[in-house]
Amino acid sequence: MGEPTFIFPYQFKFINEGKILNPLLYLPLKIKDGWRNTWFLLDSGADTTMLPLSMAKRLGLSYDSNKKGKLLGIGDKSFDGYLGFIIIKIGQKELKVRCDFIDAEDSTLLLGRLDIFDKFNINFDTTNKKIVFNSA
Repeated sequence: MGEPTFIFPYQFKFINEGKILNPLLYLPLKIKDGWRNTWFLLDSGADTTMLPLSMAKRLGLSYDSNKKGKLLGIGDKSFDGYLGFIIIKIGQKELKVRCDFIDAEDSTLLLGRLDIFDKFNINFDTTNKKIVFNSA
């Protein structure tokens, strides 16, 4: 019997140009009090997972306040970030994912390639409006 497949439907977002499909995943995130379902944007262009620093502080997520660095975004925009990790579930599989906690309040929660894309074969199936995870 093969490894399970996990399917997430694309979510619609409305922008000035009209409706667009977004690869948003609603995943359990381990916090200090248990688990909390959280929306993440699956970003194949992002090296790392990134969450706001304020969220880490509020939810008791693990980061190292001594490991501060600069992260580059689109264009010349940079952010201060702290290295840490989060634990998420995809299906019943718990994953410890390295994460940069950035000092930007309005940041989208990005699920990047590191510690995710090496564990799954991921298909962005826009024709059928779904994201399919198969164990690698």
